[in-house]
Amino acid sequence: MLVVEDSPLYSPEFFADDDPWAYLADLRAHHPVSVHRRDDGYQFYALTRYADIYAAYVDHKRLSSSYGTMVDGSYLPQKDSASGRMLIVTDQPAHTAIRKPIKTSGFNREMLARVGRTVRRNIHDALGKLSVGDRLDFSTVVAPELPKGVLEVLFGIGPGDAHRLLEATRTMIGYRDEVYAGTSPLDALVDAQLEVLEFIDDLIGHRLGSGRTDDMIGFLAQCVADGTMPRDVAVLNGLNVAVGGNETTPHTASLTVHTIDGERDQWRRVADGDVGCNVATQEFLRWTSTNSYVQRLAVEDFPVGEHVIPAGSFVTLWNMSANRDPDVFERPDEFLIDRSDNKQLAFGAGVHRCVGAPAATLEIQTFLEELAAWDKAFAVLAPPRRLRSNFMLGLTELQVEVVDAKEFGT
Repeated sequence: MLVVEDSPLYSPEFFADDDPWAYLADLRAHHPVSVHRRDDGYQFYALTRYADIYAAYVDHKRLSSSYGTMVDGSYLPQKDSASGRMLIVTDQPAHTAIRKPIKTSGFNREMLARVGRTVRRNIHDALGKLSVGDRLDFSTVVAPELPKGVLEVLFGIGPGDAHRLLEATRTMIGYRDEVYAGTSPLDALVDAQLEVLEFIDDLIGHRLGSGRTDDMIGFLAQCVADGTMPRDVAVLNGLNVAVGGNETTPHTASLTVHTIDGERDQWRRVADGDVGCNVATQEFLRWTSTNSYVQRLAVEDFPVGEHVIPAGSFVTLWNMSANRDPDVFERPDEFLIDRSDNKQLAFGAGVHRCVGAPAATLEIQTFLEELAAWDKAFAVLAPPRRLRSNFMLGLTELQVEVVDAKEFGT
């Protein structure tokens, strides 16, 4: 088995300035299971083939989520401080008990319809303010409008509070990038976490006893009031939903605009109605793979092909590599906007598949629908600035010019 010392997979700079896709493709082809070490003794096993990653996602007995889902979440195989209380770091059977009220209150059909209407309004309004010739940073001006709509609906807050929450969660995920965290990343991370937790705790506190359960926060507050959910569990899972929802779709939207600029002929097929936005959405999710990996801990020996990952080992499941696996996707390194039977793993699989996947998919599809109907388009002016993170693939700057849609594809 390949052992990589001082692996680039630890480095946020590598993901921002180099080609992690090519590196992972080489691992997938020649070393689908590998060990990645660092001088301080931290190490993890990396899975890069679709079949192995999918099998790892659905094996909830031998691979635990309770020890943190990010590299460096803990330097030792010890449970996350929120384990058993926050959905993303909780194993069965407690996982199902926490997931059910979140899913039924935040991601039911009625809530998704409300989310879709609000997101569409926000995107439509943002695009409507732009004129041909305008130059702007898409990543900061338009992209945040997607998750803001979700927050407004699920948390029952206004656009201003939604923007404040978005800024804090962005720092939580991008704290290793000076654009978000300045020169004191750990201080910025702690401050952002406390800000989000206090904000959500205040929301729940104000809703206790109100009897209003027409959004997710109200429903969780009612669970706290009637004693079926501890307050700290409600707060932590409000944070879970906020971070997960806020940080994926804006980066996906920015990467989507960048991709459209480079694939204008393919985009024209969507704008002309030859390819449905639902089909195109799945390919953008595969192609961007914003959440690059998740981490698990093997609590039992875990066989992968001819290898056995020993109990007590950290294991990383590289979604971005699975989504370019030639054993699953024809011409995987090409963007094909009409790709059918798209089995992308952008949201994971199994019981830990992202609870907000339906909302995130709806956001991106709604965004594409609004772009396709718009009489303008975004032309990229300069190479984007990529986020310094090995966990989240995204852009911190995307300078664009608004152009006439009729001229965009010519």
